[in-house]
Amino acid sequence: MLSIMHQHIGFSSSSDLALLTLKGIGLQYIDTPSYSWDNRNRKDSHCTIQYCIDGEGAIEADGIKYPLRQKDAFIIDIPGASHYYLPKHSSHWEFIYLEFTKECLPLLWKIHRTIGPVIHFPEDSLFFRRMMEIYDMALNNELKSYFENARISYDFWLRLTEYAMTLSVSEISKVDHAKAFIDQNYYMEDLNLDLIAGHAGMSKYSLCKEFHKKYGVSPGKYLRELRISQACRLLMTKSDHTLQEIAQMVGYSNNNYFGKVFKAEKGISPDKYRKQSVKYDLVRAVYETPLI
Repeated sequence: MLSIMHQHIGFSSSSDLALLTLKGIGLQYIDTPSYSWDNRNRKDSHCTIQYCIDGEGAIEADGIKYPLRQKDAFIIDIPGASHYYLPKHSSHWEFIYLEFTKECLPLLWKIHRTIGPVIHFPEDSLFFRRMMEIYDMALNNELKSYFENARISYDFWLRLTEYAMTLSVSEISKVDHAKAFIDQNYYMEDLNLDLIAGHAGMSKYSLCKEFHKKYGVSPGKYLRELRISQACRLLMTKSDHTLQEIAQMVGYSNNNYFGKVFKAEKGISPDKYRKQSVKYDLVRAVYETPLI
């Protein structure tokens, strides 16, 4: 827990200029299970960025649940379709939050379209330090000027949006590595989303989002279709192999499960497919993949 004072500082403005400004900032330590904010019916109106310093929190945004661990931050519009809380398994959640006026909405929407509502910051990120600097300024009553507040707010949001755009470019490159990893290791029984995301250096959410954006399918569906397309080839070319052996060659240790997945994809069982294959030419894999 940070030794600095934990409190909320609010700001009010009487200017007739519609500039982006900081409405509130706070440092908070939560260890009560009842901590929960359902933002659908909140009466306050602002945009929030909340950065996890220690412990773990969670947020559900647009129907998707995200864990919030150290160096994770969520960016949301309040009121809105989100809900953040202390999950049952977490003992505490320490965070800093900044509340901004709605003039930042175009930038917030751009970030959401690009990488989603949750950002993970690297170890050497300047953003946490900048947040703490702003908090210290607020504690010392150094943000009394409306224009100084606006200047700091615009600078913060422009840097944040630029960082999100940089992440987006790197994610596109990473998703190519993820696909290559699947192509080269589809036969591994333990190949799963965690392993693929870890190899690519992406969160599971970012991997699924960017993979679907580029290839039109989720990583899981791509892996499943790839395995079945390879199984089709083997069923037609490896007549001396049993169904169990072919299942293992494409990543399924359980022959019954392999049969269910195969039938779900092809509409017939592997055995029937093999018997029919003598009447047809070799099928082509849906995706370009290396042969076994």
